Amino acid sequence: MNYKYLAKYGQSLAFGGGALLIVIFFLIVLIAGQDAALNFIIWAGIVLLVLTIVALVGYALYHVIRDPKDSAKGLLGLGAMLLLFFILYLVSPAETTGKIGALREEFSISDNLMKAISSGILTTFILAILGVGAFVYSEVRNLFK
Repeated sequence: MNYKYLAKYGQSLAFGGGALLIVIFFLIVLIAGQDAALNFIIWAGIVLLVLTIVALVGYALYHVIRDPKDSAKGLLGLGAMLLLFFILYLVSPAETTGKIGALREEFSISDNLMKAISSGILTTFILAILGVGAFVYSEVRNLFK
């Protein structure tokens, strides 16, 4: 499928797929009951998530292979995010006291997993702050143009 095909028929295909899922859902409710319908919703969500991840990775690899020079900035950005996560992982403490320590013991969270969780949260905060800062900077810059 190319871009022109998706631009022309993509919205109709997405609507048709959604309508098909709704029809299947109601048929399952009528035939097997509400418990089976809940199982269908969970499995449909998992399948759609996996398909989305496969499409995302496939699309990214396709463009990296097709045009590596244009993909360099994106790959550098991804590398910078991974480097930030790795640095934060190395400096994150494995909390053992307070409420977090109690929750850690209750759910049997290892030191490495605790550090990964902490560094993931910190990475998210830093990237969010950088995103808001870039937005404000671009708006202020456009204001004076």
